[in-house]
Formats: sequence, structure tokens, C-alpha cells
Amino acid sequence: MTIKLLEDDLINKIAAGEVVERPASIVKELVENSIDAKANDIRVKISGGGRERIEVEDNGQGIKYEEVNLAFLRHATSKIRQEADLQRILSLGFRGEALPSIASVSRVDLYSQSAGEKGVHVSLEGGQVLQQEIYPSAPGTRIVVKDLFFNTPARQKFLKSPVTESNYIYELMCKYALSRPDISFSYSSERKNYFKTPGQDSLLDTIMSIYGKDFTDQLMEVYYKGQDYLIKGFISQPEMKRSNRKNQLIFINRRPISSPVIYRAIDQAYQGRLLSREHPVVILSIDLDPAQVDVNVHPQKSQVRFQDEQGVFRVVLDVLRSRLENSHWGVKLNYFQGDKLPPLSIQENKILEYEKRPEQGAIFKQYEKPPWAEQDRESKDLLPSPDTIIPELEEESGEDTKIIGQAFDSYILLQKDNSLWIADQHAAHERVIYNQLRDSIKDQRAQVQDLIIPITLELSSKEMDILQQYLESFQSLGFELQVIGPNSIALRGVPQEAWGREKEILYGILDELLTNKGVPDLYGPALNVISCKQAVKAGTRLSTPEMAKIISSLLALDDYGHCPHGRPTIIRLSYEDLERMFKRR
Repeated sequence: MTIKLLEDDLINKIAAGEVVERPASIVKELVENSIDAKANDIRVKISGGGRERIEVEDNGQGIKYEEVNLAFLRHATSKIRQEADLQRILSLGFRGEALPSIASVSRVDLYSQSAGEKGVHVSLEGGQVLQQEIYPSAPGTRIVVKDLFFNTPARQKFLKSPVTESNYIYELMCKYALSRPDISFSYSSERKNYFKTPGQDSLLDTIMSIYGKDFTDQLMEVYYKGQDYLIKGFISQPEMKRSNRKNQLIFINRRPISSPVIYRAIDQAYQGRLLSREHPVVILSIDLDPAQVDVNVHPQKSQVRFQDEQGVFRVVLDVLRSRLENSHWGVKLNYFQGDKLPPLSIQENKILEYEKRPEQGAIFKQYEKPPWAEQDRESKDLLPSPDTIIPELEEESGEDTKIIGQAFDSYILLQKDNSLWIADQHAAHERVIYNQLRDSIKDQRAQVQDLIIPITLELSSKEMDILQQYLESFQSLGFELQVIGPNSIALRGVPQEAWGREKEILYGILDELLTNKGVPDLYGPALNVISCKQAVKAGTRLSTPEMAKIISSLLALDDYGHCPHGRPTIIRLSYEDLERMFKRR
């Protein structure tokens, strides 16, 4: 096989495959160039999800007329000069591949003017310069990228819908805006402005301008200054949680990155405060010696390698754990308020009473007032005494189902069918609530709890978009909403199951819809969020009747084995299993 050199055009397209994955990749490279050019005002506009047009404009240093051709040559850069510069990289870009890669797969117009220099306009198509002329313009640079992958149609097939691609760009712009609160960022899509940050070097104001006041009110400030690290940012109280890491934004020397080391430190800091599949909101900026971190790991520069990974892990863990321990927030140990039992039915719950049956324990019957209503809710006696009345949960089987007690304030132990059963109280209650709400929607029996005083919510532009998209579905589910401003709504009624946690549940549903883009309706995500938020939490101390209530409702279901997220609700150890485990057989 003959070896020969590739043509420059083909080389550029191969390189473009590493740098330009989708429209968001182009926005990333151009925004980084603007930041490196010392701009303090960066504006991004897109249409068609970035496939049709991307425009990035800044007020940075600009490009000189005689250097504009060099800017579109591979490995031409103003950010590093020699090998030693790779040991202390301070700029976001440094490879010199972004502009030639972008130009090779699109049509590009660049307008730029450097201070004291003549302005320039250059037009390129498929990497080839079509025109270069003197063109007076405002100081800074404006780049317009059109018809992405027009000359590589195979690449177009791998792009998602315009809505999905614009969502990627929105999330990217949020990261860069939060990484540099000293720069004013604005982002618009299809002529709709999604946010404009103030650029006053206030991270809190920047967060508020993107996500809204309600989001910001649930954050705690973090600040640590040591010999080797400066850590600052905001973290969420444990009650504010997400189902993924999308809202965990980490910046190393003001560069957005993803880091398994730091994610692990975050998880350990919140251990015991959140369930295993729940994640806190973390917006954290870490400054350290550039020589201690290698950003030259991947063309996207989103992954870094620390020289002292254990040192970074320990300091982040200690800072976050200390902040959480010194906060006034924590896990609520008492789920039930007063003597009220959990909302296990959307219909009016029938009150149950048990009466003693010496030979069989106890059996639930219809009555007017539960005898445990006067019990001391602060009682520390969790395990039933030998004289305690144990409820029978399944009359038809002819065999009692006996509540033995509660382990670790999280698991319900019961004896049934000559076996020991262990139920996860949160997963079990979650399955019960989910099925009841699902059946109420199916039978069109959803009950609305009117709010005497409407709740006003401030949403981000993206949340407002998704809410208006699913507005009719929200209303059919029982949410009575009124749009009162560009990013404001009034909540006047909620489904009965959402009462008491209205804001938390609504924000949770919106987050699910934003995360799982393209879902056909909101019912699945809504039911998941409501049942999870309202279910009794792990770490909650329950009385025997409360445990019996959850178990009896669970075992009445056909699909009681798993919660809506797929986790087991209950496991079984037969008498024979126990005999073998203790070597009696």
C-alpha cells in the first residue's frame, strides 16, 4: 500500500472532527476566544439550533488586518510561544485549531477591529478564503458561522433536533457565564433573549440572572482561602436536590471542567443527607497553581488531570462538609406533622382502628378515630414489646403479617408467609403514592388543593419555556398556574399529593423535563417527582401503625416489588434461607 501525504483540505476536516462535534462545540471555541481576548461583554445569538446560524460578538482586543489569514491556519495562536508555556496554561484556548476547524465545515464571516488599527472583514467557505477587505467596525470581533456541515452531509445526520441542540448551547452558555461573573454574557435563540448577566463580578447576581431568585434563595455560600487553594461558590441545602449532576458546575482556574475526583468529594460531603440517586446543586470555583493541573488532556479541554488528586479531594471534601455542618439545614427526621398520617390516598382516607385479638395479634377495621392519635410522637421506644398489638395485614391469606419493627429508621421488618421481609420504607411509600396518583389521573379523579395565598415563582427562561410547552398538561394534572410576567408565574392550586411541597415538586418536575428532553408528556416525570418528594424519607422514625399502613397499602398492589425508579421496595428471606445461613441445615 502506497504512503502519501493527505491534502490540506482533508487534514482540516479530520481535525474538525475532533474539535467540532456539534453546534455547541463551535459556541464553546468562539466564546473561549472572546474571553482570551479580554472581552467584558460577549453576546451569542443562534438560529436553527446553531445549525443554520451562530453569531458571537465581543468587545475584546480584535484581530489585526495583516494577521487575520494566520488566524485560520492550523496551530497558529497568540496564546503560547514555547514548550514551557504548556506547564502554566492560563488561557482557555492554546491549540490553534478552533478557527480553521470551524471554517473547514461551514461558511464563516469574520468582522474585527483592533485598537488603533483598520477594521477587517474576511469571508470563508469550506476553509477557503473567498474575500478579505478593509471594513470599519466596532472594536472587538464578530463571527458569523452559517450552514454547519454543509460540505460533510454525513455529519449532519448525527445532529439532534434544533431544540435539543439549542439546549446544549444554553447549558454551555450557563457554564461560561457562571465561570466568569466579571463578564457580561447574553444569549438568545430564535430572537428570544434567555439571559443577560450583569458582569459586575458577583457570582450570586449572575446565578440569579440565569436561574431566578427562588433558585438562588436555596443556596449557601462557600469560601475558603488556604496556602494552595482558593475555593468559592455556592452549594445547595440538602432539601434542594436534583436527579443528575447537571447543576454541579466546577471551574478550575475559571475553566469549566468535569472531574470525577471532585464529584466524589461532593458525594461524600452530602453522604447521609441525600438518597443515593439524589444530587445537590454545586457551583464551585477552585483556583490553584496552573503548574499543578494539566488541561492538555483532550481536544475539548473539559477534562483535567491534577498533580495531587488526593489533596484536591481532601480540601474540597473538608470545605463542603464543614459548610454543611455549620448550616442550619439538615435532614428532617420527623416526616409526619403532628399526628397526621402520610397522604396514602387521593380520596378521603378511611380511618383505621385495630383491636386486640390475643391468638392472632390484631386486625385493622373501619372506625372513626385511631387509638394512636394521642400517642407521644417523640417516643423513643421503636421496637414493640411482647404485649404490643401487632396488626394483621392480610386477612384472606389466613396467616398474619406481623410488623416486627424498624431498622436504622429506614427499613421495616415484618414476618409474613413463614419468611422475614425487609421493606425500604421510602421506596415502598413511593410506589403506593405513585400508583394512587396514576390511577386518579386515569380515572380523571385528580383532586386540586386550592391555595388561599397564591405562591409566586421566579423561573429561568428555560424553565419558563418548558412550562409553557406543557402548560395544558400541568393544568390537567391539577396545577392551577397563571403567567404573571416574562419569567414569573402564580401557583393558585396544586394536586392534593403535592400540597405542602408545592415549589419543590414543581421545580423538580421542570428539572426532570429539562433533563429528559423530548418526553411525549409530563405525566411520567410528574408522577415520579411527586411520589418521591412526598414519600416518607429514610431516617424517619415511624410508629408501628404507620409502618403497618405503608405495608398494607404496598402489598395490596400488583406491582409492589419495585419503586417507580426501579429499586426494590421489599426483599424476602424465607425460613429455610435463615436456617441455612445459621447452619441449622
